[in-house]
Amino acid sequence: MQKDVREFKELIFDLMNDSLDLKNYPVAESKYVENEFSKGSFCDEAYERIYNANRRLCERLGVDEDKDVESIIGELLDVGRHLALKMYDYGAIFSGAQTQ
Repeated sequence: MQKDVREFKELIFDLMNDSLDLKNYPVAESKYVENEFSKGSFCDEAYERIYNANRRLCERLGVDEDKDVESIIGELLDVGRHLALKMYDYGAIFSGAQTQ
């Protein structure tokens, strides 16, 4: 059974981001896709720096959380997701594979 390309790209992205409950809902692709947020990884450490900067900023503002800071972080995550999915498409194009 061949998965829809968009669904497959989303699955790979979610595996990379540790967004799936693999313990209760395992998927075969998890054997091949690395969790990019595993302890000590580049993404884990970068996200920790983002989190700490967010906490310092909120502390300076005297709030528990700031909707603008949360919006910036959320939008940047969305930009990263969009770029990652497009990169998959370009990889498929340049490798000679078909997309969509």
